[in-house]
Amino acid sequence: METAPDLTTIPGRRIGGYRNSARRFIKLYGLGETGASVAQAVGRRGLPNVEVRTGTGAAGWREIAGGAPDRDTNMVVIVCGEGDEELFRPERERPGSLVTFVLLQREGNLLVVRQQSVSNARGSADLFVTTSDRDYVADLIDNLAS
Repeated sequence: METAPDLTTIPGRRIGGYRNSARRFIKLYGLGETGASVAQAVGRRGLPNVEVRTGTGAAGWREIAGGAPDRDTNMVVIVCGEGDEELFRPERERPGSLVTFVLLQREGNLLVVRQQSVSNARGSADLFVTTSDRDYVADLIDNLAS
C-alpha cells in the first residue's frame, strides 16, 4: 500500500554554499492590532533567525528595523491590517535589506490602493503584497527562514 506524500513540508533542500540558498535572518514587524497578532503568532514558534517586533502606534524605520544598521538582516517584513497602513511613517533612510510590506485586507474587499498611506507603503517596499490570507506571512517566513 502506497503512503500519501507529506504535503506539510517544503520539497527540496538548500544548496550548500550558495548565497541565495542560505537561511535568511528576518525582522518581522506587526503594525497595528491585526499585524501585531499575526507577528506574535509567528514569534511563538521560536524561530532563531526571526526577530519579531510589534507596535500599535505610528512607526518609522527605527521602530521597525531597529536603530543601528544591521548587516546580518536579509529581509524586513512589515504586516498590518487594512487601515493600519496609515501608521507607517517611513523616513528617507530605509534599511539596507529587502523590505516586504504585507497589507491584510478584509475578506471580500477589493484592492484598496486609493489612499496616500497605501502609496507610501508601496513606495517604501521592494515587494508590496495585498491579501486576505492571514496565513500568508507565516508561510512566507517558513519559506525564507527555514
